[in-house]
Amino acid sequence: MSGKTQSAAIEHGRSSRLDEYLRLASEQPALFATPRGGVRILLAPAEIAEVEGAVARDLESRGERPEGAEVGVVFRDPWFYVLRDAVEFPDCARRTHARVINRTGNGAAALPILDGRIVLLRHFRHAIRRWSLEIPRGAIELGQSAESTARREIEEEAGGLVRSLTPLSFIHGTTNLYSSGAHLFIAELDEIGEPQLGEGIAAIEQFTVREFEQLLLGGEILDSFTVAAYTHARLRGLV
Repeated sequence: MSGKTQSAAIEHGRSSRLDEYLRLASEQPALFATPRGGVRILLAPAEIAEVEGAVARDLESRGERPEGAEVGVVFRDPWFYVLRDAVEFPDCARRTHARVINRTGNGAAALPILDGRIVLLRHFRHAIRRWSLEIPRGAIELGQSAESTARREIEEEAGGLVRSLTPLSFIHGTTNLYSSGAHLFIAELDEIGEPQLGEGIAAIEQFTVREFEQLLLGGEILDSFTVAAYTHARLRGLV
């Protein structure tokens, strides 16, 4: 491929990528909104190109690939987008910043209680490649509520029969990368069943409040949604 042909192909690819990105910004403006004094997302093609060029040069100077400066929809699948934005900070500094958009929106998580004991799942998490003690949680599907999602996840992941469900709060998971979070609940159960092996859940375990707190202090419980749900429940005197 000649240099001229290669340049044309690169420009065509950039144009297609930006077209998709700007279309997403038009269809879902809330994803690109900026509160007063916040970090502004640049949507003018000329400004985006200027930032891409500056970041690409910086990356190359550090031995990194310049493709890491490309603004747009970097990746998409049925569950999430990875976006790279050109942004302007309050001090007028400009650079790129990546983020993950969950296409299903937020999720729900519930702290299950059975006979006064906290129920946790021993769940193998692919991203961290290790076992995690955590509460049931999942994405809110189209047409479903946070409450119905919390009930469904308890039933599916732990075979739990929910007697009552009380809302606690909302939490964001990783605010530097992910846009979504989870509605938190505490659930009183009448029973538990078998773990959902097909989701990597090996066991359903029960702990007293004291045992839970010892696990937390000992670094055995690291899941942020579990820690947040327990904290809210504890502060409200529910556990």
